[in-house]
Amino acid sequence: MSVQPPIARPSTGSRIIAVGSGKGGTGKTTVAAGLGYALASEHGRAVALVDFDPQGSLTRFTGQRAVADPLRAEPIEVHGMTLYRGGATLAGVSPAALAAHLERVATPGRTVVVDLRPMLDDPGHAVVLGQPELLLLIVPELNPEAIPEARKLAAMAEARGVAFRIVGNKEENRRPVKRALGFLASGFGSAMSTVVIKRGAAVAEAHERLQPVTAYAPDSPPGLAIRALAAELVEEGVA
Repeated sequence: MSVQPPIARPSTGSRIIAVGSGKGGTGKTTVAAGLGYALASEHGRAVALVDFDPQGSLTRFTGQRAVADPLRAEPIEVHGMTLYRGGATLAGVSPAALAAHLERVATPGRTVVVDLRPMLDDPGHAVVLGQPELLLLIVPELNPEAIPEARKLAAMAEARGVAFRIVGNKEENRRPVKRALGFLASGFGSAMSTVVIKRGAAVAEAHERLQPVTAYAPDSPPGLAIRALAAELVEEGVA
């Protein structure tokens, strides 16, 4: 795997939470949207959602359409947050162009939630790992197949001195799930969030209704867990 070097940027006075996993289907976009909504609605944060994925999943999950030129498109307001939409042309942009895009988003006082592309060698990871106010939130699905990519992403963060947190997703009472969670806890210890996000039907229902799960079903098991994650990050001063 060829990994882009980080793109260093000066401090902007904002807080940036980049949500990644290194693998598709882990539920990271669900977490990004739900976390942003919880931070805005319950903690009074001025939240900007930034879709770095050419597939535009974060854009679709908030009820919007991808745009032809995400780097120049004007942001829109959705669910009390400012959304910078994704689109297919993000697949071909340079790290410098993505860095400039993030720099215009990261204005003082904002909490910026970036949904990363589900691959580790794309320019987006190079850009966010060069940000001085960054927390990398790694969201592996709790199954053995998702753990190796989460470990690689954590290693990338450690190599660059970037703070990261791991929050397991799609927990259920099955032996492989428990084994994966135990493996993460033993390997990363203090980097593990105290929150584990449970699998729940509310996630699919929220997607169908084009809402963050924390807006559609805030008291569902996944909604409660993501709200607890938001509270944890606020308490620690990173959101």
